Amino acid sequence: MTPSEQKSVPSSFFDETYRGSPDPWGYTSSFYEISKFRATIRALPKVQFKNAFEIGCAIGVLTQKLAPKCDRLLSVDCSDIGLEEARKRCADLPQVQFEKMQIPQQFPTEKFDLILFSEVGCYLTMEDLLETKQKIIDSLLPGGYLLMVQYRFPVESFILNGEIVHDTFIQDSAQFLKHLGDPRKRFLMLDLARHHKRYRMDLFQRL
Repeated sequence: MTPSEQKSVPSSFFDETYRGSPDPWGYTSSFYEISKFRATIRALPKVQFKNAFEIGCAIGVLTQKLAPKCDRLLSVDCSDIGLEEARKRCADLPQVQFEKMQIPQQFPTEKFDLILFSEVGCYLTMEDLLETKQKIIDSLLPGGYLLMVQYRFPVESFILNGEIVHDTFIQDSAQFLKHLGDPRKRFLMLDLARHHKRYRMDLFQRL
């Protein structure tokens, strides 16, 4: 299959994965995931955001932690099963709105002061990743932030690895996005703990 013929990982993959386990990636039980979510929230550059957008909310574990930082939070995913669990988990958070979207083919038209793009880019083809990048740039308010988190290494179900995903957002973006680097350096020693080295985190600000 040539790159032009390759497709991003479909929603059916995630639905089937959830049918095998309600929490297949260990979001509620894995020390790695729990630590990563804690670091993600701590890395936010502001105490509160007016209108935030979470791409790929899965079963809503990180959504639940992000919601108190947002006056309004739109969280989307391509899996009906994941969204069903996310809605249950966040039922007491009225500022959260869930929608089913296949990114980048479906994308909100409103503007945001925070976009969280976490553990999604690896499932996209380069063509879809580039389209997602442009739509994220277009959706950020001036001064708004993009926080990216992605596992660094290849996985069988991945199309891209985290290094490629993040580098793609840095390349040819200087006129739109200011790259603020790894925000974890504010609260972690420069020699990051082993589990923190497994994923990459980058913060950008819309010019």
